[in-house]
Amino acid sequence: MKKKIKKPHKKNSVGRIIPARLLKAIKGSCGIRHRIAERLGCSYATLNKALQMEGDDWEECRNLLKAEREKVGDIAEMTVCESMLQKVDIGVASTTARWYLDRKHADRGYGKKEQLTLEGGQNPISINHTLIPIAALNLPLEIKRDILKAMEVWEKENKQNESGTE
Repeated sequence: MKKKIKKPHKKNSVGRIIPARLLKAIKGSCGIRHRIAERLGCSYATLNKALQMEGDDWEECRNLLKAEREKVGDIAEMTVCESMLQKVDIGVASTTARWYLDRKHADRGYGKKEQLTLEGGQNPISINHTLIPIAALNLPLEIKRDILKAMEVWEKENKQNESGTE
């Protein structure tokens, strides 16, 4: 009697990823796709293809991924709030939490967002700004002074331009 040789799946085949395996890989991942792909033994692109699959089971996977990200957002937001309540500068943790919230949770009101539309256009162009205090820049004092002077000149010119057009 001959032994049947089992053919291995292609390494990046989406067929190896089933919703049950994906759910298990997502749990505790903090929503980090690279971590999930490593747990599944697949590429990032294959994970993305799996997350685009149709069906209720796949939708459950997408919802769990979103919940994982929300959980990390809550932790970052709590870190920011705790540092404000304690009125103590907890440095790196607070800065990291704020960075995370600016990039991943603009929907919670973090980060500065502006929307522009082209004349006659309907699709907005989003622009995100992250402001860094001059004191936080690792620059010599003289350069910081030069930056402040340049900002004052710019603001003065802007005010003159605004008053001249009205």
